[in-house]
Amino acid sequence: MPLYEYLCDDCEKVTSALFRTWSDEKTPDCEHCGGSGLQRLVSKFSFRASWGDSLNWAPSGETLRDVDESSPAGIDSHMGRIKKEMGGQVTPEFNRERREMKDS
Repeated sequence: MPLYEYLCDDCEKVTSALFRTWSDEKTPDCEHCGGSGLQRLVSKFSFRASWGDSLNWAPSGETLRDVDESSPAGIDSHMGRIKKEMGGQVTPEFNRERREMKDS
């Protein structure tokens, strides 16, 4: 039975859908707002990295030295590097924080 996660374009929340058979697969409506614009995500549990490898993306003190904490553009650039190191897989909250940082 396939289990998928979907990101809602409207409310940016994640909806999970379990299908009884492969042929039942269809994009569901958002369980939070009822929206129909959902994008299927790669589920976190489908990756199998070692515990040590999962820490390789974490910024060190050396990489934080070039971040200007008083500059929204500098923080956004740093967050972009973190997203890249994580393979582009970040939470909706991470993306929302980046957008709010750019707008401020």
